[in-house]
Amino acid sequence: MLKVGDVECAVLRSARRSVAIFIERDGSVSVRAPLSVSDEQLAKVVEKKLPWIYRNVALWRELNRGAPKKEYVSGESFYVAGNPCLLDVREDAAEPLSLIGDRLVLKRTHISKADELLRGLYRKLGYERLPAIVERYAPRMGVKPGRLRVWELQNRWASCSDKGNLNFHWRVLALPLDVLEYLVVHELAHIKHRNHTNDFWAEVEKVYPQWKGATEWLRVNGAGRSF
Repeated sequence: MLKVGDVECAVLRSARRSVAIFIERDGSVSVRAPLSVSDEQLAKVVEKKLPWIYRNVALWRELNRGAPKKEYVSGESFYVAGNPCLLDVREDAAEPLSLIGDRLVLKRTHISKADELLRGLYRKLGYERLPAIVERYAPRMGVKPGRLRVWELQNRWASCSDKGNLNFHWRVLALPLDVLEYLVVHELAHIKHRNHTNDFWAEVEKVYPQWKGATEWLRVNGAGRSF
């Protein structure tokens, strides 16, 4: 952890060639840097970027001010693949939690485990739906990804390892399909280009020219799609 003034930054070093600063999905600040860059050098970079960091953290707080806190009562709306599904809490539900059409049916005796059950449902949907999207775009991009995982990624929507393994936060299954497709393309592009260079964005644009709209949607709406 690197602290510059009153800003704390998580530091991730890798074989990248440049320093990049990100405001993560949870509002935290992260710095990605080459292995050769020292903490002292990073601190100078972050100090120069403090006005940008303050401005974007303030924007994140404003956008997240209305992020909903779920109470798990009948009639609450949850998102699955971008579509609202109403929660139906029932005594006689056959399963602890199930997706039936546009309804999420939760057994009343399992309300205390609702968070865990929803995570499990989104992960299951991820393993069902994400492989087909990957298989559609990977050949067009000339890449062969490794293993696909859907799990808890803390503050990121998705990531791509040095070996080409794709990782997706289970929460991506709440996003609209077009935004989900963008995230897949984004991570596939990282197999060729590890950093967000001009070549990286050109690779994304080849197969997903509407990527700017997807990134803007995530910036404005991402917090509200936690579920």
